Amino acid sequence: MQLSMKCRTAAGFSLIEALITMVVVGVGLLGLAKIQAAAVGNTQISRVRSLVALQTESLAAAMHGNSTFWAAGGTAPATFSVTGTTITDSSNVLNQTLTTGACLSGKSCTPAQLAAYDVQQWASTMNANFPGYSATVNCTTATGVPVSCNITVNWNEKYVAVNSTTAASGVTTASTQSFTVYVQP
Repeated sequence: MQLSMKCRTAAGFSLIEALITMVVVGVGLLGLAKIQAAAVGNTQISRVRSLVALQTESLAAAMHGNSTFWAAGGTAPATFSVTGTTITDSSNVLNQTLTTGACLSGKSCTPAQLAAYDVQQWASTMNANFPGYSATVNCTTATGVPVSCNITVNWNEKYVAVNSTTAASGVTTASTQSFTVYVQP
């Protein structure tokens, strides 16, 4: 049984078409996987940024809640910084050692002790969620002028590089991010 000339030239052509189709679909699926990986990475970055914003707002709310200390104009420190759980305060008001249970469950404490407790609890929570973060709070403390503060939080954010050179080496890229909130206690 002999194949006609037309059939003989077409033999195997369907197999080549199928192989090319598989290569094209495979490349498309790899592209889809890369898009999915980028989406997961961006979701993680968005999560961290949202949590930093929420934690910064919690410190602002604590400052609003203790306006006797923060809005007094001269009582609160003009500037303090926080790195990890270490609070650097030139007035030593916010980094004072509090007794266990101070300012909790009906215990009375001074506005300065409450401010120290709030800042120390905030620093502890931030350090647990964002190791390596730092924060600076700058307040205007002039008398006769409403007190206003800028809370700035800095943290390192890691993400996978988009270009092929760094992606091939498996290295994650880090960048320092900053978030600032203006508050008037």
